[in-house]
Amino acid sequence: MRKMVFACMLIVLAFSIALPTGTNAAAKTTTMYVDAKNDIVLRTKPSQNAERMGTIKNHSKLTVFSSSNGWSHVQAGKSKGFVYTSALSKKNPNAAPTIVNGGLSPVGGLTLTYEPSFMVNTKETFITRRDGETTYLFNKNKKSPFSYAEFVYHEDKNRLLMGVAESDFIFVDAVLPLRQGTSFTEYHFEQNYKVLVESTTKTIKVKAGSFRNVVILRYPNGSREYLAKGIGIIKSTDTNGKVYTELTAVKQKK
Repeated sequence: MRKMVFACMLIVLAFSIALPTGTNAAAKTTTMYVDAKNDIVLRTKPSQNAERMGTIKNHSKLTVFSSSNGWSHVQAGKSKGFVYTSALSKKNPNAAPTIVNGGLSPVGGLTLTYEPSFMVNTKETFITRRDGETTYLFNKNKKSPFSYAEFVYHEDKNRLLMGVAESDFIFVDAVLPLRQGTSFTEYHFEQNYKVLVESTTKTIKVKAGSFRNVVILRYPNGSREYLAKGIGIIKSTDTNGKVYTELTAVKQKK
């Protein structure tokens, strides 16, 4: 009897193996981005001489079905075809950087207008001059605007400083690189405290316009400094979020 039962089990198992399961595993796909110098060509076959189906814009997102011999089978929008694998990347080229290594000092030849300004509630206009790792801000409204700088930025690979020229009055003393969501220690004579890199990816609008990927530094008392690449400080707010420094105009010398 046991032999008959065992034989029946073998027959059932054989049939279960032979019969289709009815559920085929879905082909694995990958989301990638075009990362090339220009738009790329979509072709009907994986060959340089294959018919052109159109182009895919640089930095576009697409679906990759498979890759072989330097070509990838992809779908962009409703179109399917083949592109060079070397033109694709898993990283989004449009993604905002979460780590900032520098470049937050103003470039030379700028005219920056603030209202309120750094230490007064009125409007002030500054001309920037770059000398190596240091950028000087000269007050354009002074009779001799280039006699001395009122404010200064100094930035090297390890640190960003901004404050009153030829003094110990510092507005920003940041340790580079700046990583979104992390903190660094700012050192002062009386006390040291942690400064949060609140964001490196936000777009901030001030009277001078909108700036992308602004670095926002949040201090323990809730005050914030907003810095844009190549511009420097575009806004400062106090504990209650009130603006006490704001960039109202920026011009580049031609």
